[in-house]
Amino acid sequence: MKKIVFIIVALFIAIVTMAYLYFSGLSSEHKNSQHSLYAAAANSSFIFSFENEQSILDILKSQNLLKEVIGDEKVQQLKAISDYLIKVPGLQKFFDNQSVYIALNPGPGQSINFLYSTQTNTDFTTEQFLQTLKSVDPLLKPVAGIINISLNDSTVFYVGIKDNLLLLSTESNLVKTALAVPKDQSSKFAEFIQSNSRLARNSLAELYINFETLPKLLKSVMPGKLSGELAPLNNQQAYAALVYNFSKEKVLLTGTTVPQSAANYFSIFSNEQSQKSSITNILPDNTATYTSYAVKDHLSFRKLLGQWFKEIKAEKKVEHTISDINSKYRVDLGKMLPPLFKDQFITFQLSTSERLGAVSLTNGDKLDQLLLELSEEYDEDIKQLKVNGLLYAFFGEAMHNFQKPYYTILDNYMIFANSPSALHSFLNKYKNNKLLINDNDYGDAMEQLPGTSNVNFYLDLNNSSRIAQKTIYLPYFRHIYSDSGLKKYTSISYQLSSDNKKFLTTLLLVKKQDSLSSDSLANVK
Repeated sequence: MKKIVFIIVALFIAIVTMAYLYFSGLSSEHKNSQHSLYAAAANSSFIFSFENEQSILDILKSQNLLKEVIGDEKVQQLKAISDYLIKVPGLQKFFDNQSVYIALNPGPGQSINFLYSTQTNTDFTTEQFLQTLKSVDPLLKPVAGIINISLNDSTVFYVGIKDNLLLLSTESNLVKTALAVPKDQSSKFAEFIQSNSRLARNSLAELYINFETLPKLLKSVMPGKLSGELAPLNNQQAYAALVYNFSKEKVLLTGTTVPQSAANYFSIFSNEQSQKSSITNILPDNTATYTSYAVKDHLSFRKLLGQWFKEIKAEKKVEHTISDINSKYRVDLGKMLPPLFKDQFITFQLSTSERLGAVSLTNGDKLDQLLLELSEEYDEDIKQLKVNGLLYAFFGEAMHNFQKPYYTILDNYMIFANSPSALHSFLNKYKNNKLLINDNDYGDAMEQLPGTSNVNFYLDLNNSSRIAQKTIYLPYFRHIYSDSGLKKYTSISYQLSSDNKKFLTTLLLVKKQDSLSSDSLANVK
């Protein structure tokens, strides 16, 4: 009996040991197979990914997405590299059905460069790959793992080879840095990509965004710290995985955005129900950008906001702000204001660069009365708060720039700005019904977005042109507003809808609608 028990125990140990060795082997193989991803994700904020399969490449070639976003020069460089690799006899077989990652990285000066990262099939060795390259140019020789290749059109690019990893770029430092990434060294961003990738299943191409490092990339495009409607992107720990949807009428990517820290302001809204937004109906027709927020109600939102203040260690500062106001004016803001704030708020910037904000109200007349002691009159339409930080205390980061604003209340909305002239401009548009909602292009864009959301970033390319000219470097401005760039588009939207502590996400670029000319209309009978 003891012998039988011993045999059973021995067999069990053997099975467990074999299973461990088998699955650890799979894990090691899986890690090795992700080397190209680890290299791409180590220093990049934007990664465009697709599978190296001919039918997919043919579809992507028919689209101008990359050209419109990163410019004709970079696309021509990618095309030159692709053509070179395809023309080398027998080279394509090394990379069939492999994932390709095109990572955008900040370069020297004001440049943005790409890193093309992929790897050979397991059936081939690096030495075989090198021999195939040398069949075209016998003088090719790796120096510290990097090959310098010059094309007929004077394009120079660098090829990095390590194990089964292949890297290409027109910037040698990108290749060197990526080669230094160990093949088993993952990162939070790379792990996020692995767990969210749908390549080889039902995805044509995918875009991954690391919002934590995005400001560093954007410094190549614009000087200084991100401000205005871009300010919320500072210090945002979040990742996005978006699937590219084929269309010739628009650029549409859908997927998820996931906050990586409770200190992320937008994480508050991932716990809220998505709502239909109506506060955007008050926006003037010269609105350049806006960020709208929607919550179930302000009472539930304020509880989540309080947790966020604790997370960023601002709780005592906010409590002190409210306590000082309560003591000085003998009020109780915590009881008075929350029932009067409704379920939506917004910040927006006009084409004139003026920044404003608005909050939906349950009873505008009552709020107007309650704020009399805390305000002073500027004119018959406009007042100014005499206290600092009130809006920040009740709405958080979105209202950080409105510390002691001028405001007006009408139609159950409180609209505010840091200058009375901005409010006069708003009131003139509002009273004369010159509103963004009446614009056909804006209406077309909104119809293509989900009906409910929690956060919506919107940029009107035409209304933003003057601001862009002042805030981004000239080469990027010229590209964005050129025929080969985004000139044919009307707007860019990035919409977030809560889904169990993450966001269902829609990124939409809408093309201008074709309009019938007067001649063509005359011919219609």
